[in-house]
Amino acid sequence: MGNSMRSTPAPPERPVPSPDGLDSDFLAVLSDYPSPDISPPIFRRGEKLRVISDEGGWWKAISLSTGRESYIPGICVARVYHGWLFEGLGRDKAEELLQLPDTKMGSFMIRESETKKGFYSLSVRHRQVKHYRIFRLPNNWYYISPRLTFQCLEDLVNHYSDGKK
Repeated sequence: MGNSMRSTPAPPERPVPSPDGLDSDFLAVLSDYPSPDISPPIFRRGEKLRVISDEGGWWKAISLSTGRESYIPGICVARVYHGWLFEGLGRDKAEELLQLPDTKMGSFMIRESETKKGFYSLSVRHRQVKHYRIFRLPNNWYYISPRLTFQCLEDLVNHYSDGKK
């Protein structure tokens, strides 16, 4: 998840190389896998995984926090780009992930809108999780408030985040 407060995360227990060099692209685990009623989970909800390979509906991945390597079905994860753009994630699951105990205030994610095709939603953890629609103009520029528009989502995120890159 993105975080408006830039801080240095704790390094993983075991360094995990990124095969494509994109450290901000990962899979986010949406629910414990396997389910705790089947066996002890290998991957836990909210955990970040680095993709090793795409096995057609299943991902071979390694945990960035534990170093465990295993397969996980695609329905149990969301693909994350830039550390904040979540693919295949709905509002309810966004709230669930943002409310995990180790998620800091100000953490956020951008996801495709479930109700308005071609639009995005911004979900931010405050005391409660708040959702904001990100609008797109006919020229494909984005905005939350029409007074300020951005050529791309990354520019929007950088503007509203503390400690711009």
